[in-house]
Amino acid sequence: MAIDSLSKITLIEVLQNMAQDIQNVTAILLTNIRENSNVEYIEKFYRQELMSTKDKISRNKDRIFDYLASGRLELISYKEFYINTALQLECSISKLEAGIYRLLLSYSIEKGVDSDIYKAIEGLIGEIYNSSQSLVDLLRSISTGTKGNSEKRKMIEERFNKISDSEEKGDMIYREGLAKVLMKYSDKPSRLISFKETIEYLEDCLDCLFNSAVYIKLIGFSGLS
Repeated sequence: MAIDSLSKITLIEVLQNMAQDIQNVTAILLTNIRENSNVEYIEKFYRQELMSTKDKISRNKDRIFDYLASGRLELISYKEFYINTALQLECSISKLEAGIYRLLLSYSIEKGVDSDIYKAIEGLIGEIYNSSQSLVDLLRSISTGTKGNSEKRKMIEERFNKISDSEEKGDMIYREGLAKVLMKYSDKPSRLISFKETIEYLEDCLDCLFNSAVYIKLIGFSGLS
């Protein structure tokens, strides 16, 4: 039982590092999007901060897979929850990267972004930040050993619900943003496609964060009697 407990703590720490990396890189992105940074800065961010974070998260996912496949952790329960959490976190950073790449493509076609569409992009990134922050808190709540089962269950539920709220808000922003894109750029197919894919990928990022939260919640509840 001690081996199972130690292994679980180690895996949760790696998952928490992955979620923290998403939160950190999204915080940088959100600050600069809100300040209407020029395309050169966003491109620099994409090539340096975002791509390096994506690589780091993929390496941590591989660490978890190697850890679970090594045979040393054969006693740990619910391996599939950890595997799926890691995959969904990798999915979220991949979707974020794809969305920002499409945003850069739109800038290469034509400078400037319609204010309503820019607001939708900013809103989605804001919800990605909120969701990733709550995801870090959710993982921390699981590794907190000083709470009773009922109090810990309540804490897990509250933090999971925050992520669920961000996912629902993201859905609304996505639908409104997509309508704006279709209306604004119906006569400009290249701009329409690039902005449409930008907000689609950002919304997909939120979905992946929510999916990871579902598995983390299962991990947390599996440790309660």
